[in-house]
Amino acid sequence: MKNILVPTDFSPLADSASEYALKIAEKAKAEIHFLHIQFTPVDWVKLDKQKEKNYPETLKQIGHAKHELTQLEKRAEDLGLKVRTFLTFDAGRDEIIKHVSNYHHDFVVMGSHGASGARETFMGSNAQKIIRHATAPVLVVKEKPPRFPMKSIVFASSFDEDVKEHFHKVVDFADLMEADIHLVYINTMYNFEETATSEAKMQAFLKHCPRGGTCSINIYNAMDEERGIRHFAKRQNADMIAITTHGKTGFLGMVSKSIAESLVNHSETSILSMNLKNQ
Repeated sequence: MKNILVPTDFSPLADSASEYALKIAEKAKAEIHFLHIQFTPVDWVKLDKQKEKNYPETLKQIGHAKHELTQLEKRAEDLGLKVRTFLTFDAGRDEIIKHVSNYHHDFVVMGSHGASGARETFMGSNAQKIIRHATAPVLVVKEKPPRFPMKSIVFASSFDEDVKEHFHKVVDFADLMEADIHLVYINTMYNFEETATSEAKMQAFLKHCPRGGTCSINIYNAMDEERGIRHFAKRQNADMIAITTHGKTGFLGMVSKSIAESLVNHSETSILSMNLKNQ
């Protein structure tokens, strides 16, 4: 982990994610970028400077954004981190995806509401969309951030061969945190797999376990995958659920995009999502 992106709208939720990202960056000695997307009533980039005064509320919002970005920059510099800040106008989630690619980010941290039903902010409502298209792992931090460093990570998977490469990213993160990983296969009546088959596939992953922690293999029976992942994570008092999407076979193609996005929407536990197709 060398280059972290933190999209922010300066909401309390985003601020919490920013603080968590700073802790990760400090521990990993990584560069960190903060990106804010400012929405304006007109095309601000092309607007004549003289006409900006016709939009006092927008000028106030831009001033606030610049102040907040400066504060984040100072926080990072105080921690001895290399930091950059970006303010863009009238761009949606595509700007975030583009930034990940243009600046070669290998990790994204952003905030999203859990199951509380609280009003969604821009970042909260777009987290699900970002995990669909990001070319880097995305850590979605919930309203109650996980403890730092994390100690318990759940990795839910089909444990097929094409997942192994991305499991290494989970292991690298667990190494950084010195955390344990709980491997879990969710068995459902519609996607049933015999215990011996699931255990054999998980055993092949054990040799890649983190140096500072341990791995356990688990099979959890549930009515559906999302429910099973959430309940198992709660039982393990997990700090984070790690998932990969776009696998080829089994477990709805690893964890289907709809399940991943549903977890982002409904889980109270922070989510690390890795897209097999994009990464």
